[in-house]
Amino acid sequence: MKPISLAALILAALPFVANAQAPATQAAAVAASTPVVGTFDRSSIVLAYYRSPLWSAILADRRFELKTVKAANDTARAKELEKYGGESQNLAEQQVWGKAPIDNILAVLQPEFKELSSRMKLSDIVDSGSADPKAATVDVTSLLMDWLKASLETRKMAVELHQHSAGK
Repeated sequence: MKPISLAALILAALPFVANAQAPATQAAAVAASTPVVGTFDRSSIVLAYYRSPLWSAILADRRFELKTVKAANDTARAKELEKYGGESQNLAEQQVWGKAPIDNILAVLQPEFKELSSRMKLSDIVDSGSADPKAATVDVTSLLMDWLKASLETRKMAVELHQHSAGK
């Protein structure tokens, strides 16, 4: 990736992050009794999940367990944990490129989906690629990334990934 100034990245991110329909559009849709659907950019959320403190904690637990089982000479469990690591890395790569379902990530996001749906009066939250083109939508990608505690670096990477995917 070529170096881009911080200001350029932030400006480049604005159309992506701000491509959501304005709250006024959402209010108009609610007033017209049209259900509003929250949408998210799949690759951005996959990237944010695997770079999140939540995923880091899961990996730290697995590494600790691996160290413990190796010390106890539990080779069967050690092999399972090592296999989990490789499979997780492969799954993450497949998910970020849209080649594997993201059910594990969606399960983790359910509490935030419920909270956002309630707070924003959304009828559903779906991957933007799955949204009904006729539905009133609002992009909740940045809100989900906030919940996942995405760093500025992760957000920059998500913008670049989105631009790369859009350029195909």
